[in-house]
Amino acid sequence: MEIKALRSLILSVLLKKYRRVDANLMTDVILFGELSGKTTHGLIRLFVGESSILAQKPKGKPEIIRKSKLSILIEGNGNPGMLVASLAMKEVIKLAKKSGFGIVGTNGCFSSSGCLSYYLEKTANENLIAIIMAHSPLAICPYGGVEPLFGTNPISFGIPANPRSLIFDMSTAAISYGAILRAKTLGYKLPENVVLDKEGSFTTDPNKALAGAIVAFDRSYKGSGLAMMVEILGGLWTSADFVGKNTIGGWGNLFMVFSPDLLLDVNQFKDRVSKLIETVRNSRTKDGDKVRIPGELTISTRDLNMKRGTVEVEDRLIQELKNLI
Repeated sequence: MEIKALRSLILSVLLKKYRRVDANLMTDVILFGELSGKTTHGLIRLFVGESSILAQKPKGKPEIIRKSKLSILIEGNGNPGMLVASLAMKEVIKLAKKSGFGIVGTNGCFSSSGCLSYYLEKTANENLIAIIMAHSPLAICPYGGVEPLFGTNPISFGIPANPRSLIFDMSTAAISYGAILRAKTLGYKLPENVVLDKEGSFTTDPNKALAGAIVAFDRSYKGSGLAMMVEILGGLWTSADFVGKNTIGGWGNLFMVFSPDLLLDVNQFKDRVSKLIETVRNSRTKDGDKVRIPGELTISTRDLNMKRGTVEVEDRLIQELKNLI
């Protein structure tokens, strides 16, 4: 499908409920998901379940409820996560540009912020280092348990470099919640050994998975512990929910952004990061292939689709979107 047509379709759907300025911000995040191959954070977020963008019931505009010279806390007031996170990104960039450091937390959303790589690239392209965490509802069971207590809880990093920024975006879950929703919607089975049913047995049935729990990405105490840290920093600290004990707080985000100039000239920093990347890329391998650098496939996939002007989208998803207009 032509990207211009897809953007117009997404925007038309969002304009049924949201202001144009807000719909434009969310359209950019959704489109990034589709174009970069992160389809679990793209179109599927428009129309599946209570956490879809269109299912949200805003009580008012997002508002700043706590502020210092270096920090801001934003109450989402029930607005979509993609909108509130976009506003948080703008605020944290302004803080870091002014003071060298900025931290912005958000709460009060009940839907996904989308692909964190979108915000990482935008921030890193401003010559700023970004660490972003996103808390979400109960999904991952702690190591040794079967009860979902942590969100899928991604943690991510954006690093300025030449010729383009270095992006590392990982979920602490073995599979994203969006992938389960997508499998349910399109009738796919899930991969083996990534989700449990409510009895604690592995399953490939997305319906059983939604009633059960996701395991941590490495199926060990390390991945579970990392999910717990995001639960604390992205959920509890931002006054969002944490292990189901503050459900009215909704989903949370934490944006921490630094200027390289705090410790090193920004151009030196970028040059050294680039040297590091190329050293890793060209390091010796058994088969002679280049070492894969985190995040490059995501950005190169987006860039390739943008160059072609088209992107592959399932006909069923397109029809679902048209039905919403």
